[in-house]
Amino acid sequence: MRRQVLKGATVLLSAGALMALGLSPAGAETSHPEIQQTVHVTGNGSSAAIDHATIWAGSIRFAVSTTNPSGPNGGGSQITMFKPKPGKTLADVFKGVADEFGANPALGTRELTAAATFRGLADVVMGYGETVTETVSPGTYYLVDLANPPAGAPQLTTLTVKPAKAHVEQDSDLASQTVVSATSADRFIAPRTWRHEGTYTFRNTSDTLHFMELQPVKTGTTDAQIQKYFDSGVQTPPPFMKMGPSGGNDVVSPGYSLQVTYDLPKGTYVLLCFVADDVTGMPHALMGMHKVVVLN
Repeated sequence: MRRQVLKGATVLLSAGALMALGLSPAGAETSHPEIQQTVHVTGNGSSAAIDHATIWAGSIRFAVSTTNPSGPNGGGSQITMFKPKPGKTLADVFKGVADEFGANPALGTRELTAAATFRGLADVVMGYGETVTETVSPGTYYLVDLANPPAGAPQLTTLTVKPAKAHVEQDSDLASQTVVSATSADRFIAPRTWRHEGTYTFRNTSDTLHFMELQPVKTGTTDAQIQKYFDSGVQTPPPFMKMGPSGGNDVVSPGYSLQVTYDLPKGTYVLLCFVADDVTGMPHALMGMHKVVVLN
């Protein structure tokens, strides 16, 4: 597997004060503007730092970036945000992570699906951050950067989400130009042509965990070539891959969605999900969960 508010209806903060809190008016033309909360998230490959440890429930923007340089063996950040399900503990989640990256990935996927609700966030490289917008309910959430899979328990950052308050943005007004669905057939349903910059909506309509990497490939690459490479079992780098900025969103639980605002160079990319199948343990991409798209 490969992410203050007002107490009364008459109390308003100035725009300068809102910006100091990482908040911005979402309807300044009204007498009681809604506040769009923004949390800045910075990963280093092993952990994620945030500039606000407490927010209020509603539509939240997570501005995600990384300080981890890219190289031949990887880099960037794969930032996940999750909340343990009722009756589950962090120990349950840690066991799932260990199995997912260890000798029993099928069990790991089942454990993680049962133990927590995953809400993204983003997979980013230096210089190509993304903003993830989603509606977040009250509770205690944890953020982790799994670009460098840990040998033991991962380093967590805690985000507390309090019940919604008056004048806090509850519904995103952000428009998406592209919609991607991750299905129970372990496939992506998405258009072949996207804008190279804009916003996409990712929906997990399946019964298992999915994420979506957006990796650059050579012009003319086809899904048949990609599947042939996976079927071959060779360990050498894929001939169709090319170096360049990448993006995408991290793990999303069944039934959840998010919006990702991105800006990537024009070119050909492939959508990939490497979550382990919860029966066979085979990564979804090897089972056909890949799709070539063109960003223009």
